[in-house]
Amino acid sequence: MSKKATMRDSSNRDRGVKRSFPGKRKMRFGRTLMSRYILLILAAVLFVPVILPITSIIYVVVVNNTNKENTAPYGDSTKISNLWTRESEKLDGATSEKINQRMEQLHRKYPKSSMYRVDQKGETAFILAGEDVDVSESTVDGTTMTTLKWTLNHQTTETRIPSIWNANTSLEFMKEASYRDPLTVVSFVGGDSEDKGQGFMVIEVPRYLLQKPQNNWPMELLYLGGLMMIIFLLFIIMSILFFARIRKRLIRLQTAMITPGKEGIPLPVEIRRSDEIGQLEESFNEMVHQLTDSRHREREEEQLRKRLVAGLSHDLRTPLTVIRGHMHSLHKEPLSTAADTSLRRMEAKMDDLSGLIDNMLSYNLLTSGKYTLKLEQKDVLRIVRETAAAWYPVWEKEQFEIDIDLPEEPLIWQVDEQGLRRVLDNLFQNVIRHAASGKYIGISTEQIHGEIALVIQDRGPGLQKDSDTKGTGLGLSIVDLLIREMGLRKRVDSSENGLRVCIYSGGGAGKPRT
Repeated sequence: MSKKATMRDSSNRDRGVKRSFPGKRKMRFGRTLMSRYILLILAAVLFVPVILPITSIIYVVVVNNTNKENTAPYGDSTKISNLWTRESEKLDGATSEKINQRMEQLHRKYPKSSMYRVDQKGETAFILAGEDVDVSESTVDGTTMTTLKWTLNHQTTETRIPSIWNANTSLEFMKEASYRDPLTVVSFVGGDSEDKGQGFMVIEVPRYLLQKPQNNWPMELLYLGGLMMIIFLLFIIMSILFFARIRKRLIRLQTAMITPGKEGIPLPVEIRRSDEIGQLEESFNEMVHQLTDSRHREREEEQLRKRLVAGLSHDLRTPLTVIRGHMHSLHKEPLSTAADTSLRRMEAKMDDLSGLIDNMLSYNLLTSGKYTLKLEQKDVLRIVRETAAAWYPVWEKEQFEIDIDLPEEPLIWQVDEQGLRRVLDNLFQNVIRHAASGKYIGISTEQIHGEIALVIQDRGPGLQKDSDTKGTGLGLSIVDLLIREMGLRKRVDSSENGLRVCIYSGGGAGKPRT
């Protein structure tokens, strides 16, 4: 990687670190889920005390006023009174013929009403009887009377109109008209003008034409109940949609969290709203970006480490080879006993250093996938015996008690022979380094999960305590990697009495051959 590219990646990482935490950003209250939830609660609380009056007002104002069938045919009494007063004012100074013509026009508009006029002499000058009104004449105390007979609400009502009006007949007429049906409106011709000598005019209208028909309360109740039910269902649907959308967004976020991308890291999600869930999505995206940056840094560091280990392993082998050559030459020279002992210790440490370099190189190759294994059907017990025989002088030199108990029958596993020898060498080396205080090594077999397992045990301090000699841990790491690559399994039992390492085949390949 070039220096320029490294600086660019470092700059990108710095920008990633400086990104502000999204959860601390303030939101407008109107965009939060809390504000929407509060609106739903308010709608629920105000449903009965507010919605019920509103529906009643809607019914009274809208329905009743727009329903023509629910309107009085001639309007109300105020309308008729005002109409009659206005018409009388317009006829101020008009001739009898003009007054009669206007009354006829009004009668055609209100045919069920009766109209008549009394002139300035007190004589009944003009009568227009309404539809369904019977007209008859009679003489009472020498005065001719015109009788209008009404049939209203299954009752008969009479209006007697004298041909000559005087104080007595006028008072009697007004007394009867004040409480009876039909409605009687009297107005002087000319209205409130000073000249009252033009007579007066009367209109009589049946009251059923001035009253609204009675409301159909079952229909009103059905309407109000239906309207309230619609509003209630609307509230329920809005609540369901509100929580369904929240659930859908949470499920989408959960799916994104458990669905890995190409690199094993979830992909960012699309932020559609800037509410609480939107902040959670933004935090999740921030976490994904940080994990991605961390993965990239980890890969870069891993590549750098592998190159460093490979370079160090190659660079250290050359001086070690030169040193080994000079040490071999020293063996040919006459040396004192102390010098010969020091030389042999130096050779032992050189061997340890060479083994450490081999372990570093092997670990680097295994982690990078460049360590090639050739898996074949091999007798594992034969390989164990041969490896143990090579280590036998070392164990004797360290005064170990050697307990090898292996069956005669071959144990066939699908393994790489060199890889298995490397596993055994590292385990034996680990016993020498960390369990020397126990002075014991045992190699045997036993049944684990129905499989024959190879068991290597010692009587050292185990994994709970520090050993006398601390190592780098590369040996056991290489053992784990090789066992995994060969498809084997390992179980470690540690106690204060020692360490037991069991290696077995989990796929049924390790079976004795008879």
